[in-house]
Amino acid sequence: MTPRGESPSDDDVDDARDAASAEALLGLFMLVSALVYVDRGIASSAAVSGAPRSAREPAGRGLQGALGCSYAAYGALNAAFMIGLLSGAPAFSAMANKACAFRLIAIGLAMAAVGELGCALAPTCGWAFAARALVGAGEASFIALAAPFIDDKAPKGAKTMWLAMFYACVPFGVAFGIAFGGAVTPAMGWRWAFGLNACAMAPAAAYCFWRPAVRMRGVGGDANAREAAATSTVASLTRAFARDCKELFERETYVVVVLGYAAYTAVIGVYAAWGPKAGFAIFRDELHTSTNADMLLGAITVVSGIAGTLLGGGVVDKLGSSTATALRTSAIAAVGGFVCLELAFRCQTFASFAVCLLIGQMFAFALQAPINAVVLWSVPARLRPLACSMTTVTIHLFGDVPSPPLFGHFLERDGVPTPERWRTMCSTFTLLFVVAAGVFATAARGAGGDARRQRVLDDDDDDDSRDVDDRLLPT
Repeated sequence: MTPRGESPSDDDVDDARDAASAEALLGLFMLVSALVYVDRGIASSAAVSGAPRSAREPAGRGLQGALGCSYAAYGALNAAFMIGLLSGAPAFSAMANKACAFRLIAIGLAMAAVGELGCALAPTCGWAFAARALVGAGEASFIALAAPFIDDKAPKGAKTMWLAMFYACVPFGVAFGIAFGGAVTPAMGWRWAFGLNACAMAPAAAYCFWRPAVRMRGVGGDANAREAAATSTVASLTRAFARDCKELFERETYVVVVLGYAAYTAVIGVYAAWGPKAGFAIFRDELHTSTNADMLLGAITVVSGIAGTLLGGGVVDKLGSSTATALRTSAIAAVGGFVCLELAFRCQTFASFAVCLLIGQMFAFALQAPINAVVLWSVPARLRPLACSMTTVTIHLFGDVPSPPLFGHFLERDGVPTPERWRTMCSTFTLLFVVAAGVFATAARGAGGDARRQRVLDDDDDDDSRDVDDRLLPT
């Protein structure tokens, strides 16, 4: 603080300017994150997805009816999105070493907007598959690069909370998308839900192109290094990428945590793709319409998601922001989510189901910020974009790429699914939360049990070796 009667120094002015710039960047990324996840909510909306053609409904309803998609084929549309995401994430993280990471985010958002428009215009299931893949590939740039930016710019002592604020936009976006799809579809049709989101994403992409670029510590290097990277051959860049991947996967804590994260993501993928449809199928007599299911379940998701995500980030910062603390918090949250969600699918009334679902999802979302913080803290600064992208690849490849189609396959294996079948399937997949909790608890013991910080938060030091506690390295 500047003493009374003295003018602020140039350093004070620069610090204030940097703080304001960091807060503006966080606000921008929170807005973009919400828009990105609105798409996920639209795709899972019971009104937008509709129902396949059947003897009861020869024309079907929504996307499934219009494009002739079975439950398994609709699950494959969710997998197509993830395939695009898996392809785009490592590509964008590799390009970040030779191009401005901030501009790469703008390019990805533009791709996602085009893909959204493709979803709105899709005449066939194959067309929709390609459009969903393009949306996933475009969003990969933001998912791989935004979190490292936030961790780099966040103030010391509040890094987990900043990540929590960022990740709180995930449930908000998904829930808003579910409710938005439920509201727009009866009035205008399911195609308009995707089309209007494309119109919202386009200005965000344009602003990221227009806004002055932001540099990330440890990524891209100085001007000479960037010039050298730009003129490198494809072979040399591939070797560099392979070398970085080898170094990344030699970090034991990172590898173990990501495997547990994949088990968690498999459950989240099922709930994201099938949650509104499951709620409507089980409590049709109380909900009456798919729009009601979208609105009520969307409201539950946004409240539980925001509250749970912020709670998880606040707990970790309050207890010291150590890797071990973040992992223990994640393990407890996974167990709490499992218990409450299992109870939810045993409830016989929608009111009791809603209460258990609210608490269960709050627990589930509470591990978002801590576990993503561990991903960032367990590697040097220069590897953080790669860590985020490979985490994205791994958790989706082994998590929510296979889980929605598998859920759809087993759901309709014995014919038209009954409410009890929906209950059983949701309860079975939720068991994976127990696997995740066990992995996180094991990793917490390996990371050390004390509360001291396991990452040196010295943003002015470019020595990557000081960013990671020695105990996180393989023995």
